[in-house]
Amino acid sequence: MFRNLPIVLSAEQLLERAFKRAKKVQIVDRNVLYKKKKTIISRTDSFATTVVTHLEQYVKKFPSVDNLHSFYQDLIDIKIDTNKLKKSLGAVDWARKTCQMIYSKQSKSLKKSKNINFLTQKQQEIYGRISSVVKQVNNELILLAEAQNIMKKFPDVHDIPTVVIAGYPNVGKSSILRCLSSAKPKIAQYPFTTKEIHVGHIERKEKYVIKRFQIIDTPGLLDRPFSKRNDIEKQALSALSTLANIIVFVIDATETCGYSLKDQLNLLSQVKKMFSNSSFIIVENKADLKKTDSKHLKISGETGEGIDNLIDEMFSLYELKE
Repeated sequence: MFRNLPIVLSAEQLLERAFKRAKKVQIVDRNVLYKKKKTIISRTDSFATTVVTHLEQYVKKFPSVDNLHSFYQDLIDIKIDTNKLKKSLGAVDWARKTCQMIYSKQSKSLKKSKNINFLTQKQQEIYGRISSVVKQVNNELILLAEAQNIMKKFPDVHDIPTVVIAGYPNVGKSSILRCLSSAKPKIAQYPFTTKEIHVGHIERKEKYVIKRFQIIDTPGLLDRPFSKRNDIEKQALSALSTLANIIVFVIDATETCGYSLKDQLNLLSQVKKMFSNSSFIIVENKADLKKTDSKHLKISGETGEGIDNLIDEMFSLYELKE
């Protein structure tokens, strides 16, 4: 969805590109006066058109935030700031309209005159006024460039039944995603290895019908108030609130994750209250190292133990419809 966002140039880069293109324009005419006049007009038109076209492209190719899935709206607000993005797009659109108006009004006098000095002076005036407008929105162009780089890395999520894997950092969520799907998230032994949302898929054919799940690995959550959560945790909460049909909550009974079993169960209780409309599967990971007497499903993202049972429970919980 976001792969085709335009590369946004700074004011300096955009003006440099416009001037370079304009300088390459050369009109051929036997009449020296007309040759100079037509070249000046064509170069000015090229300069203005390049600027206006680029500004227009920036505005049109950025999707309307209000029309996006609520998950993407949350990501934009977390990583970019929705209000800043909208204001930047508005400012750039203002610049586009203003540059277009400047050229439309001034170009008429270019076509009427045969005085080369006047034409050159008018050309420089148009260059100067348009350049001034573009420079006024340089900060907004920089923000759009940053937004474009961020949004191009957003995961592709689809409107299909979705499993979201949640739990404390370092409990093995990414290992489980790797076992369940084709996704290959980064695996490491330190908190918040997963700093972004990772998406995988799993499907099963039942009675000639292919049933498919989208599986999302989220950054780790900590048992603390929302106001104290960082942007990494907020991404996880967004996935849980806007995407999850089923939540696979992962517990590390070995406590090698660095968090006590008590704290993990407290977080589970909190997540259940927050997302009561979702179905829950509670799993104890790292079963190859330790098994408790709880009724929770015992699995190992490292050895694959219990993963088939987890898949069976996922498919039995939700009647898949695509």
